[in-house]
Amino acid sequence: MRDHALMGVTTAARTAVQLGTLLILARTLGPSDFGFISIVITWSTIVALVTDYGFGMRALRDIGAERHRAGGIMSASLAAKSVLVLPACIVLLPIILFVLDLHTTERFAAVLFLLGTLASSYGDLGLTVFRSIGQFHRETKIVVATALVHFVLIGAAILLRNDVLAIGVAFLVSRLIYATFALRALSKILALGGILRSSWQVLGERFKSSTSFAIDSGATNIFAQLDVILVNHLAGREAAGIYFAGSRLIQGAVPFSVLLASVHIPRFAYQLHNNTAGLIRYGARILGEYTGMGLIFALAFFFIGPLFTDYFLGAEYVELNTLWLAFACFTAARFVAAGLGVQLLAMGTGFLRTFGIIASGVITVACYWFFIPSHGIQAAPWVSTLGMVVLTLIYGYAVLNIYRKRHQPA
Repeated sequence: MRDHALMGVTTAARTAVQLGTLLILARTLGPSDFGFISIVITWSTIVALVTDYGFGMRALRDIGAERHRAGGIMSASLAAKSVLVLPACIVLLPIILFVLDLHTTERFAAVLFLLGTLASSYGDLGLTVFRSIGQFHRETKIVVATALVHFVLIGAAILLRNDVLAIGVAFLVSRLIYATFALRALSKILALGGILRSSWQVLGERFKSSTSFAIDSGATNIFAQLDVILVNHLAGREAAGIYFAGSRLIQGAVPFSVLLASVHIPRFAYQLHNNTAGLIRYGARILGEYTGMGLIFALAFFFIGPLFTDYFLGAEYVELNTLWLAFACFTAARFVAAGLGVQLLAMGTGFLRTFGIIASGVITVACYWFFIPSHGIQAAPWVSTLGMVVLTLIYGYAVLNIYRKRHQPA
C-alpha cells in the first residue's frame, strides 16, 4: 500500500503538470489557437514516444528481474535514447523553423514545446529505475518539487506576457529542471559513466531487446494521439481545440494506469521468472484493480466533465458537453484493456499486444474517416470506445490462452 500511495502522489503531481499546462492554454487562448497548440503538443508527444523506443518499459522489466544490472541497463537506455533524439532534432528543428507554413511566433512556440517534451522524456526515463528497485519515495520528491516549480514558471509567464511564446519558454525551462533533477538523483545511486562509453554493440543489444516494447508502446500511444490529428484534419482547428480540451482531460487518468503498471510489472515479471505459485491469482488482482480504477474515473468524467466545461472553459467550449458520456465509456474500456495488456507485457508477449493494438487502431482510424465528416466531433469518442472494446476482446482471449497453456500437463 505504501508503494501505491507514493506512486499515487507522484502520478497526481505529474498529471497536474500535464493537464495544468493544457487547461491554462485552453482557458487563455480559446478553441482556435488552442487547436494549433493541441497539434503541436500531439506531434511533440509522438516524437518523444518514438525516441523512447520502449527503453523505459524494457528497463522496468529488466531491472525488476535483475536488480544488480540496474546501472548498466540505465546507462545503455539513456545512451540509446540520445542516439534517436539527436537526429530527430537535426531533422525537425529546421523543418519547423523554415519549412512549415506558420507565423514566426508559432514557429518558435512549436520548437519550445518540442524541446520541452523531449527533455521531460529524459526525466521520465531516468526515474524508471526508482520504480524498478522499489525506491518510490525518491521519484515522488523529485516529481512533486519540480511540479511546483513548473506552475510557478507557467504562472509567471501568464502574469507577465500571457502569450504562447512566453508560456513555451516557461514550459521548456521547467522541463529542463525536471530532467536535470531526475538524472542527478539517478547518478547518486548508480554508476552512469557508461552512457558516454557505451559501445555500438551494447547500444545494438539495447535496441534489439527493446524493439518489442517500442512497437507495443509506439502503437499504443501513437494511435492514442491520432484522434486529435484526424479531428483537426477532418473537422478543422477549432473543433480540434474543443475536442482536445476534453480528450486531454480524460488523458489525466492514463498516468494512474501507468502507476499500476509500474508497481505490478516488476512483481509480475519476478513471479513469472521464478515460476512462483499464485500467478493467475495475481493476474486477477491486476485486472480487478484496473477495472475498479476505470469505473471510478468514468463516473468522475461523466459527472464532473460538464461542470468543468461550464465553469472553467466557458461558453466557447459548450459543444464539449455532448461528448462526456462517450468519454466516460472510453475510459472504462481503456482501463479494462490495460489490466489485460499489462499482463501480456510482463509475459514478454509483445507480438500479441502489438497485433491487438494495430487491429483495433486500424478499425478506429477507418471509422474516424467514415463518421467524423458526417457526424462531427460527437462521433470521435464513440469510435475510440469501439476500438478499445475490440482491443479488450483480443487481449482477453490472448491472456486466457496463455494461462491455459501454462497449466496444461507436459
